[in-house]
Amino acid sequence: MKKIMMAVAAALAALSLAAVAFAGGSFSGKVTKVDGEKITVKADNVPAWVKKGANVQAMGGAPKVLSVKGGEIVLKFGKAKAAKIKVDSTLRVGELAGEELQGC
Repeated sequence: MKKIMMAVAAALAALSLAAVAFAGGSFSGKVTKVDGEKITVKADNVPAWVKKGANVQAMGGAPKVLSVKGGEIVLKFGKAKAAKIKVDSTLRVGELAGEELQGC
């Protein structure tokens, strides 16, 4: 019984550390403007890895960062994903891990 409790505690500790590690590479912001494929997001703290020209993770895709000015980031999504995004919604943006696969 004691071994089972220790195994469960170790698993929970590993999960909580993984959640903290993911949170460090992402942030949430409020969508302030939707202009076709360009989505403007306002965030309190924009991480240093968010740079113009880079790709990030958001909504299951990899939009391109068009500009970063203070706490405002402009992202370029594909038409289908951009059409799903609404002003005043919260958007979670993450650091892109590794290279994204390109079309054949």
